[in-house]
Amino acid sequence: MARTSPKVVVVGNACLDVVYHLDSLPKPGETLIAQKVETDLGGKGLNQAIAAERAGADVQLIAVIGRDAAAERIKVALASESMAGSGLIVHEGASDSSLLLIEPEGENVIISNTGQALSLMPAEITLSSADLLLLQGNLSEETTLHAMDMARQAGMRVALNPSPFQHWFRDLPQVDLIIANQVEADALKENAARLKVVTLGDRGCLVKQSGADIHIAAPKVRAMSAAGAGDVFAGTFIAEWLTTGDAGKAARLAVLAASDKTTRHGTLSAFPDRSAIAGFRRHVASS
Repeated sequence: MARTSPKVVVVGNACLDVVYHLDSLPKPGETLIAQKVETDLGGKGLNQAIAAERAGADVQLIAVIGRDAAAERIKVALASESMAGSGLIVHEGASDSSLLLIEPEGENVIISNTGQALSLMPAEITLSSADLLLLQGNLSEETTLHAMDMARQAGMRVALNPSPFQHWFRDLPQVDLIIANQVEADALKENAARLKVVTLGDRGCLVKQSGADIHIAAPKVRAMSAAGAGDVFAGTFIAEWLTTGDAGKAARLAVLAASDKTTRHGTLSAFPDRSAIAGFRRHVASS
């Protein structure tokens, strides 16, 4: 039987990643020389949208880009994923960017510029009919709340990945799904989401729902870069959860996909492709 593709709208950011490969992360006041510098595409909105698309969802990304070479790269990337019709909004100036510092064992520090993402105004958002709205922490509070209200009025479920964490997240209305790391989840204990998924890095994840919690262990891999792994998890989980209605199965697939991402340097260029996701899905089905 053919799988039905759930429809997801991601309202978030898209940016250029500049990646510095270091022998170790810098200490305060320390100057280091990078072993290698690379550029890639990223931004939690773009990353999660493409991860969900590759996992079988029909995705629209609403994000602000500038007028520069990075914006053209973002357009090409979306077109290659059959997402050319996504809701990119062009504002004057440069597109947002992120600086990633990565050490050989995969630990990283990320510093992002979200000026364009923060410039997205409520009036610029148009939500088509979809099953779910996915948000992260790169938009303004006003725009985030407006998008959530629009989704509720349209009968859509709302999912939140509270990263980067904003203090006003604690006062948000209840959402249907939160995907967060342990620190973020602890800070959002008061938000009684219907489903919470806590990512635990190389220890997998914890699915918290009515009834018993489910711990999904991660496979042993040789990690090279954790950058973007959380976004792979979020997009993959959401696509599979919407398709199957099985949070445990979706978590197992998402853990495999995110773990696979950590075995390669890069952000979006290192994400597992559709064929890899299909292989992980067959593994979950047979286990």
